[in-house]
Amino acid sequence: MKTKHLFIFLFFNLSIFISASLFAQTLKPGFDKEEYKSTLAMVQRYADSAFPGYPKEPAGYRFVYFSPEMGLKNKWGLWKRQSDGAAVINIRGTIQDGISWMSNFYCGMVPAKGSIKLKPDENFEYNLSDYDHAYVHIGWLISFAYLSKDMRPKIDSLIASGTKSFIVSGHSQGGALSYFVTAWLRQLQKKGAIPKDVQIKTYCSAAPKPGNIYFAYDYESQTQDGWAYNVINSADWVPETPFSLQTVGDLNDSPLGDISPMIKKQKFPKNLIIKSIYKKLKRRPEKAVKSYRKYLGNFVGKMITKYLNEYEQPNLEYNMYYARAGNYITLLVNTVYYEKFPKTSDNKFMHHSELSYLYLLNMQYPEF
Repeated sequence: MKTKHLFIFLFFNLSIFISASLFAQTLKPGFDKEEYKSTLAMVQRYADSAFPGYPKEPAGYRFVYFSPEMGLKNKWGLWKRQSDGAAVINIRGTIQDGISWMSNFYCGMVPAKGSIKLKPDENFEYNLSDYDHAYVHIGWLISFAYLSKDMRPKIDSLIASGTKSFIVSGHSQGGALSYFVTAWLRQLQKKGAIPKDVQIKTYCSAAPKPGNIYFAYDYESQTQDGWAYNVINSADWVPETPFSLQTVGDLNDSPLGDISPMIKKQKFPKNLIIKSIYKKLKRRPEKAVKSYRKYLGNFVGKMITKYLNEYEQPNLEYNMYYARAGNYITLLVNTVYYEKFPKTSDNKFMHHSELSYLYLLNMQYPEF
């Protein structure tokens, strides 16, 4: 009898262990329409959003937590999928408040790894990329700083209790911040602060460009096997922002950086003509970058410091080379779409709304 009881005990515990292991990791790579639709539906719980959601609350998900408003009027929510226990981090987008918009316009660049001084006695240390010359949007970095401090204890608690699958999501500004949260979590995982077997999947929605090309390279190298997407409506202007200016200095090691040896080989007066043209082509975008840095960086930054009166603005990079990042799901508009969402509308956010995204999603993926 003792042998029989021992066998039953071992079998029972082994079954629990196997079930727990299967339950722990539940996400699959690749775009999943229903997963994405669920994140859109979560947006409507933010009743104060500038772009209220239209889908119904997602079936099969349990609401867990809403954060208080923090930082530059930012907020996030936590959900749990009932079928498998996957956690969903959903980040609110821009609201109808000036400081929330200032977060978007404050688009000077800073290194993707470093620290910012939120208070005289508080340096926020961050790491969104180890890649050389990777830069990110300073306004969204500040928003991320406050959100991450609130997120980290919740994430650690979930992992400690057995959650191994996380979906990071957000629409518009929430999508931009989803880039940062994803990059942050993956860096923590690389450093061993989060277990290697934790799954992280991302659905940015209508997100603008989060940083420069080198940040994009690093982000894509870690998520390109189907673990992160930005879904965009091809008529939406927001994913085309911030303004992107590329200079000769933004290129990888290139012969275009210094063409003096080539110019010296040219005969007079051809050498002088080429030199003059090259200087104009080189200096004009560099001058434009300085202007953007001045007004959308330092000038807006002064407004930010009036709101966050203990925040100390860091030195901004001379860089405005914003680039798309990650895998894209493009919802292409057509004449049928424009019958419902006309080009002539005075609503400049019509094509940015969750309703337009949901409409195109169902049109493009009817069989899901």
